[in-house]
Amino acid sequence: MIIKTVATLSLLGTTVLLRLFWGHGWSYPCDIWSIGCILVELCSGETLFQTHENLEHLAMMERVLGPLPRHMLERADHHAQKYIRRGRLNWPEGATTRESMRAVLKLPRLQNLVMQHVDHSAGDLIGLLQGLLAYEPSARLTAQEALSHRFFRRHRERRSL
Repeated sequence: MIIKTVATLSLLGTTVLLRLFWGHGWSYPCDIWSIGCILVELCSGETLFQTHENLEHLAMMERVLGPLPRHMLERADHHAQKYIRRGRLNWPEGATTRESMRAVLKLPRLQNLVMQHVDHSAGDLIGLLQGLLAYEPSARLTAQEALSHRFFRRHRERRSL
């Protein structure tokens, strides 16, 4: 068997995680999601979604980024149905341990996480990260759009002064 994709679980987006949504695998928006996770790690010094358990990973995403869109949950792949109950993520009811619950509950919202570590340009960085970490792959920034984002433009302008 030849492995076609190498990935770090904590960097996987919603579209890859257990083929959660519609059975789609890797695509370029998945890389954009990973870049968003890496930027948060560079900002905070910690892995954004530090877990190896799938339901916990999804719960962490909801904690940091807000609820998973209902339309995405309704179209979930049959492998992922065990993580969904009554049209929403089966959390905390489906949590496997108390440590898992604590790991999710200790996470701050994305805006708060960034503001804990960045004093200037926090608003621009939050806007960039929201574009990189959009749940819907088609709503995620492209690489070109990310590089043209105000966060990077402002830093280029400062260097040219």
